[in-house]
Amino acid sequence: MTRRKILCAALALTMAFGSLAGCSTPGEGTQSSAQSGAAAGSEKIFRFSITGNPPTMDPQKSNSALSVDVQYHLFDGLMRDDNGKVEPGVAESYDVSDDGLTYTFHLRSDSKWSDGKTVTAEDCVYGFQRLVDPATASPMAYLGEVLKNGKEVAAGKVPVKDLGVTAPDDKTVVCVLSKPAPYFPTMLSGGSFLPCRKDLVEKYGKDFAATPEKNVYNGPFQLAEWAQDDKLVLTKNENFWNKDKVKLDRVEISVLTDPNTPIGMYETGKLDYVDVPVAAADQYRDQGKMYYNGSVDYLQINLKGENAALKNKDFRKALSYGISRKDYVAMARASIPEPTSRLVLPALPGPTSTFGKDYPFDPYPETGDTAKAKEYLKKAMSALGVSDPSKISFKLSYAEAESVRKIVEVLQAQWKQNLGVNVTLVPVPYAVLSDDMFGGKYEMMYTGWTPDYDDPVSYLELFQTDGGYNYSHYSNSDYDKEMKAAETAKNTKERMDHLAAAEKIVCDDLPIISLTAGRGMALWDEKRIKNFNLYHVGTIYNFIYTDIVS
Repeated sequence: MTRRKILCAALALTMAFGSLAGCSTPGEGTQSSAQSGAAAGSEKIFRFSITGNPPTMDPQKSNSALSVDVQYHLFDGLMRDDNGKVEPGVAESYDVSDDGLTYTFHLRSDSKWSDGKTVTAEDCVYGFQRLVDPATASPMAYLGEVLKNGKEVAAGKVPVKDLGVTAPDDKTVVCVLSKPAPYFPTMLSGGSFLPCRKDLVEKYGKDFAATPEKNVYNGPFQLAEWAQDDKLVLTKNENFWNKDKVKLDRVEISVLTDPNTPIGMYETGKLDYVDVPVAAADQYRDQGKMYYNGSVDYLQINLKGENAALKNKDFRKALSYGISRKDYVAMARASIPEPTSRLVLPALPGPTSTFGKDYPFDPYPETGDTAKAKEYLKKAMSALGVSDPSKISFKLSYAEAESVRKIVEVLQAQWKQNLGVNVTLVPVPYAVLSDDMFGGKYEMMYTGWTPDYDDPVSYLELFQTDGGYNYSHYSNSDYDKEMKAAETAKNTKERMDHLAAAEKIVCDDLPIISLTAGRGMALWDEKRIKNFNLYHVGTIYNFIYTDIVS
């Protein structure tokens, strides 16, 4: 987990909210958009925008969705997660040992870099090693802990060469895991495990991947232009092994920090895809397409902090029951996100269906339960030696932005009305907010999480006692036992049963108070933009095989 990913929900909300000025009637620009997307006649160009400049294009150092979503289209990992289906990438096939610990990948012969050189097994091994090498200082190094010695290598206790990945020959990669991880192939689609060219890293040093020409690309597109804080241009990679199925010639990505600008550009035909800002949600509700983005936003509590009330479980349960998530979403979020009091996104795969359908779970009513909230508050007040709820107070930190302030004000008002407790809102600059979290300088924080891979563990691993990213400082031996049992389960059903049990424990203990499952609203012309997909894990959008038709 990383600073950017931990706080992604808060940042996304900061970008997405705001007043909408000068917006045209919904749908006015559709025809213009359809005509201009394939400007120049034969060339097929797809245009959309992102909310900020990607911090880096170095795959092993990327910890921002802004970077990862673009890199998904520039590089090809051993495997590729295509809208939830794991398909061959650089590896055309793989074998798994009976104990689930050893994966042997067989590389295709026609996988090449954009400079024409063949992608080798050593390129793959180097990418893995570079991820966990302390010299790289990758914020995503924790993902390498799935490999044998990964945690020890990242900590500098074991040489990089002892990482559980080897290349017996140019076309074979062998990965030995630290524990069974059936989701491992899905992880290999992410940027952290991408192959990497050692010769270019050594040539450019700290400037590696800083500009388009300082890296090469083995995916469906290559980075042709990157004007900081302005735009990125991707062009079709003629060396991609599956290039014949790539229909787009060019992708133009504008960097637009004002959430209201893209919708206007879409209406005037200057963009082919747009995320609808919350302020415009009512205007586009009938034509906008809703999609899960994988994020869960929640209130994280510092259980090692000095606030006695927040360390009291009964008080935390009073707070959770004291929220009407339905009203919160309607008042602060234009009813776009889905109210939820569970941690794991229900849309993730379960043993037979989705995790949500296989393990239905709604620990706290969507509309709240004031009576129950007051029961728990009474218990907490007795333990705290307090007779008047107005004497209980705590601080709620949030990313400093007008849009986010409106969100936390709704929660503040609900708790004041339903419980009579006082909440002090503490606006903090985004960059400082992450430092406060890691340093334990908060009482309660509005934040969230977006998973790295399509499995409940990506959410649940955050709260293990010995987890390096447990910033609520939560500890429950029963929870840890369920998580450990899931690692050695004999089959998928048994494994998921343990994970579902772990989720119930953490939602009862409440080191976090879940609020919503993230959803977005998007616009694009489905009659003209074909095979464009949105997914909730790994990358939000997928335009690898998108086509533009008349």
